[in-house]
Amino acid sequence: MDSFLVILFLSALRLSIPLMFAAYGAYFSEKSGVAQISVEAFLLVGAFSAATTAYFTNSLALSFFIAALSAILLAQIFCLLVLKLKTHSIIAGTGLNLLALGLIPIISKSIFNSTGSTPAHTMNEYSGFWPMGLLVVTAALCYSISEKSIWGLQMKFAGEKSAALASIGVSTVQRQWQSVTLGASIAGLGGAVLSLFMSSSYSPMMSAGRGFIALAAVIFAGWKINKAIIICFFFGLTEALQIQLQSNQQISNYVPAIILQILPYLLTLIVLLTYKEKNQAPAELR
Repeated sequence: MDSFLVILFLSALRLSIPLMFAAYGAYFSEKSGVAQISVEAFLLVGAFSAATTAYFTNSLALSFFIAALSAILLAQIFCLLVLKLKTHSIIAGTGLNLLALGLIPIISKSIFNSTGSTPAHTMNEYSGFWPMGLLVVTAALCYSISEKSIWGLQMKFAGEKSAALASIGVSTVQRQWQSVTLGASIAGLGGAVLSLFMSSSYSPMMSAGRGFIALAAVIFAGWKINKAIIICFFFGLTEALQIQLQSNQQISNYVPAIILQILPYLLTLIVLLTYKEKNQAPAELR
């Protein structure tokens, strides 16, 4: 029993790491006042870029760097549409998700002559503690930036009281642009974890809605990142439990596979609806 719980915990931690990166990515954008539903696009672009870089270079550090850079470049399109051209953020985010879904197969076709999965790489031979170490460092940096720096305070004012920010000569648009860009880079790292450590290649739609789940975690946690991370871990726990149940022959013989597959999403939705934080959204979230 003890070994089962240890395996379940470690599996849950492994499965929730990409979600946690995505949650940090959504947090910075949302907290600065920009609604962000394109986290899914950042995950997919990060996953594809990392897998492609790993295949050609076999460099772990470069793969993560290219994943973050690709997500940053994609985020500039979103920022241009939303912050410069004043497009509605939900419409722009939906368009960005569709752009990622259409653009990745085109690039993959030109590089690998395939619109499906990329060739296998060997990055997952590295220690599984690498993603956890990266997450810890990222979490520490995010806490320092958002809670202990002037920039972090200004980022929050951009989402709550932009007039106060303007009164001291700081551009709200500039802080929001920076926040969206920072969030995209972190989400891109989450995509890299998906294709480098949770798989041996990139495969279409491998994010499996994790970007939306991470965003929901941030919103239902009342835009408090620590609580959002706990929600992400809970989803990872339910996903790990689902995998264990599917591997149990006695259970899988009587319960349809589709029921077990939707279990993590169903349980997480129930918990989110039951324990929703009552905190107000950032006043100028749009």
